[in-house]
Amino acid sequence: MHRLQGISALAVLLAGCSVLSGCSGKDVPPMVDRMASEIPRFAGSGPFVVTDGADLQLALQGPAKRIVSLSPGGTELLYAAGAGGRIVATVQYADFPEAARSLPRVGDANALDYERLVALQPDVIVVWENLTNRIAVESLHKLQLPVYFIRARTLSDIPATVRALGTLAGTSEPAETAAVELDRKVAALVRRPVPAQPLRVFYMIWAEPLYTVGSRHIITDAIELCGGRNIFDDIDFPAPIVEIEAIVKRDPELMILSVPPITARDWRERWAQFTSIRAVATNQMPRFEDPALDRMGPTAIDAVESLCKVIDGARTAHSLATASP
Repeated sequence: MHRLQGISALAVLLAGCSVLSGCSGKDVPPMVDRMASEIPRFAGSGPFVVTDGADLQLALQGPAKRIVSLSPGGTELLYAAGAGGRIVATVQYADFPEAARSLPRVGDANALDYERLVALQPDVIVVWENLTNRIAVESLHKLQLPVYFIRARTLSDIPATVRALGTLAGTSEPAETAAVELDRKVAALVRRPVPAQPLRVFYMIWAEPLYTVGSRHIITDAIELCGGRNIFDDIDFPAPIVEIEAIVKRDPELMILSVPPITARDWRERWAQFTSIRAVATNQMPRFEDPALDRMGPTAIDAVESLCKVIDGARTAHSLATASP
């Protein structure tokens, strides 16, 4: 399941929740309760105070020297901040940059190895807010493991997060150097001319159930910078489940299928019956899959240009269709 390396797919399987269905599971695993009672740990009681992306303060003994990252995007961001050498473990499918491939793993999108997490004695665990299972976060707190939340909803949040992680890890100098370059790239995208009338876009990231991106996902910001508008930008959640009926009602002019080739082919066949959707009627259902954009790390900024080409192509096709006699 190659798509699991992207953060969007991580939202589907690791978070196990959506606006409609809520989060799976009700309680922390019994093993966590047992471990919490047996391991005397006292987190958050140091003189080094940092504020994370969720505006929560975290008190450590000093800059984090042993970091566990629980998302592919978080891992990429830590490397960009010059803190790659301080990562002691990450999750499956965190495979960028190349050095991340050799990091120890503490689980995958379906389950975390809490015993191994505790044994690693991390100074902090970096978690992507809203894209990590609530039960997993509660389990980490119960084990008194210090949790640092990343919150990145727009492309401009990426360089800001790199700076913040540099502060967390005591690597502010390389983090600032990287962030300045990322700021420059984002500024160039912001200056990109966009049409007055945005193209209505549906961005499909998972087939069954049908997942898309909401207002809290960087891809929604990327779509806007490319001259489009995510038809589900009113949903205040990163990766919501949606119904076909809602898509029909919102009538996208472009349906981007960010799924494997076979899935894209099957879904084009399924969509064919919904000819009232303009994207279907005009055959604007391209497949677009970029792990960098899904991952939402620094290389997501570089991936935006490819997304813009897809949106520009659909706009041109609609213009030509409208101009035809």
